[in-house]
Amino acid sequence: MKPQIILKKISNLSIFLNVIAAALGILYFIMSSPFILYDIFGVFLICSWSFNLLLLFMIDKYLNKSSKLGKKINRHSYYFIISFILSILMIVFGIIFTAFILSGFLAILGSLMIISGFFIIVIYGIYFSLLIFSSNEISEGWNFD
Repeated sequence: MKPQIILKKISNLSIFLNVIAAALGILYFIMSSPFILYDIFGVFLICSWSFNLLLLFMIDKYLNKSSKLGKKINRHSYYFIISFILSILMIVFGIIFTAFILSGFLAILGSLMIISGFFIIVIYGIYFSLLIFSSNEISEGWNFD
């Protein structure tokens, strides 16, 4: 199978998984009782993160970084890596705040850090996957030879 088709299918699947993870994340934050949906949400979340990282590896291999489009996608890939790392840190520190501080401003701040960290990853993952999906047909930005 050609790398261009593989990249298009992976970006398409990444868009789908990120949208499903966002929808399940909204349900997760709305519903407060434990539910089997939480396990399904976790599976979709890990799969969407994995496909986002797989896209980064494929871009590194096939992207023409000397073209204008290649520079744009390369820059956004670095922004995605930085936002992914910072969002994971926000989620971790938010969990620490909510676990050890049960009330007050820091508990609210911790919950907001968890929610915003999650949605930053998912929203930027959707944007990044759409960027790859839409620019896949433009030959100047890619080295599929």
